[in-house]
Amino acid sequence: MKKQITIIGNGFASLFFIGYFLSIPTFPIIAYFFRRIYSRYDITVIGNGKFIYFPAIPEFLTKKRNKADVTIDIRPFLRRRNIRFIEGTVVDIQDGGRTVITHDGEYKNDYLFIGIGPSFRKDDIPGTKDYTYSPCYGPDDMDVFVKKLESLSAGIIYVGYKINRMDGFVAGRPGPMYECACLLDYALRERGVRNEFEIHFFSPDRSPGEKGAITDRLRERGIILDDGYEPAEFLDGGMTDKDGTFRKADLVLYSPEITGPLVVQKSCLPVSIGGHIDVDKYGQVKGLPHVFAAGDCANHENPPPWVPHQAHMAQLRASAAAKNMKAILNGKGSTNLYRQELSCILDMRNDAMWLHRSEDGRPPFRNIFPRRSKNLIFVKEAFERIFLFYLRYL
Repeated sequence: MKKQITIIGNGFASLFFIGYFLSIPTFPIIAYFFRRIYSRYDITVIGNGKFIYFPAIPEFLTKKRNKADVTIDIRPFLRRRNIRFIEGTVVDIQDGGRTVITHDGEYKNDYLFIGIGPSFRKDDIPGTKDYTYSPCYGPDDMDVFVKKLESLSAGIIYVGYKINRMDGFVAGRPGPMYECACLLDYALRERGVRNEFEIHFFSPDRSPGEKGAITDRLRERGIILDDGYEPAEFLDGGMTDKDGTFRKADLVLYSPEITGPLVVQKSCLPVSIGGHIDVDKYGQVKGLPHVFAAGDCANHENPPPWVPHQAHMAQLRASAAAKNMKAILNGKGSTNLYRQELSCILDMRNDAMWLHRSEDGRPPFRNIFPRRSKNLIFVKEAFERIFLFYLRYL
């Protein structure tokens, strides 16, 4: 009898998991018919059917990307793999992961993979939901910010982030916010109004006087660094400090700290101190041997303090989880680990940097690319095109 495998979510972690669990089809039509004739597993994906390529959302600021560019209907991708898709929102997980409950019904499984996104702590600082925007919330939120920006001919803009470090790693979105600050500077210069704007960059997770390559790029662009700063409250037209002082801000682009989604807190899943699904180094949910998780919803086991939640780490973790689930299905144990690595290209339009750190010290792609060059923008765009081509056509 075929094993029933359920995958929750259709973001980076889930799609990478599918790619590593099933062989990549060289000829999609042939693979489609082959998997209908013979398949060892019945796979079901529960999600919203829309994949968002989040790394490209900061480029809304320069008009190089828009919502249509970063949004893909993922259902054809799943059909080519003979994967059943259910559009719905998961409201609970019960029976040790064996039962997934949505608004429209419940679904049983033999093995479960969870690749849902995070929850942003918008209530941590009062006013976050009402008076700030973030590329990390999705294209609609960023569209609103860009439209408001275009209506201004002068003003003060704050860009910032906060990290949840309770699980010992970077549970937040510093990278996109650094990129947004640099792209914002570039976009205003293109409009010829940069001198009419103040751009502030703030984070309680940056130390006053902090140094480094990213800090140098911010300073080169005349961005004011409010290192160590955390507002007491966001208000209409600005924010207040802890001593009650009001700071004027015409727009605030801010990414709060992240934790596991609400369904995780309510379900039978074990939860880490930081609010994420508690997984081991193999991607297995602790205490639930047939349940795996990766991506922003799950924590890391014994992580180095610099390791992030990002699409690249979702790929590495989903790969290990897929291999270990297949091993268990074949009567073996989990042996596949994942590398702890931070790797991304910071696109500033007129410059770019490859930010990279790994636990074993290995450089990206054997160091064939420079660490700083405008040409890295083309490399980043090539990664995007290849991945989106894969989703659309393979």
